[in-house]
Amino acid sequence: MRKPTAPIADPAPIVYVVDDDPSVRAALEDLLASMGLQVRAFASTQAFLEHDLEDAPACLVLDVRMPGQSGLE
Repeated sequence: MRKPTAPIADPAPIVYVVDDDPSVRAALEDLLASMGLQVRAFASTQAFLEHDLEDAPACLVLDVRMPGQSGLE
């Protein structure tokens, strides 16, 4: 008789934070991490776009007004 296999766990969700203000970025990262969420923080849209996204449910918290490429772009 075969042993039942454990179900494969779903990957933990990730919150991506993109903000050029270091203090805002750090505060959001700390707040979300204190709630048990995985956080990946970036200082620019370019840095975020260059990052390989993980295969997991995710959400993006994005500053709209940033130098260079804005959050809306």
